[in-house]
Amino acid sequence: MKKNVILLLILSSLTFANIAIVKKIKGTVEVKRKGQVISIRKGSTLKNGDVILTKSKSSIGIMFDDGSRVSLGEKALFVINHYVVKPSRKEYDIDLELKKGKAMFSSGKISKLAPQAVKFRIPEGAIGIRGTKFVVEVK
Repeated sequence: MKKNVILLLILSSLTFANIAIVKKIKGTVEVKRKGQVISIRKGSTLKNGDVILTKSKSSIGIMFDDGSRVSLGEKALFVINHYVVKPSRKEYDIDLELKKGKAMFSSGKISKLAPQAVKFRIPEGAIGIRGTKFVVEVK
């Protein structure tokens, strides 16, 4: 029983581990995490499942653990569905989703390690990442 509790604690800490950092922020940006609105600023960390909402005249710059970067413009709705990059275990799975607004993406180490493991979803499809930079807008 004690081993099961310890295993559960370890797994839950991995699930909610910090995966990205806010490098730049302008205006009002909200992060919804587990049904709560989290206050963020430059240096704040982000986790799997976070939903990022930028308000009018606002923007945010995010850097993920592998060096991938996402910049969001005003009135954006962006979801970190899943992010796992563990080269020592050869585990790679990035699933990001832009539901509304403008975003710029620049891939980090993942583009060399496992570019096929990156999904950048938009309402009418997905963008395949192959070591690239792109800008996309969803209205």
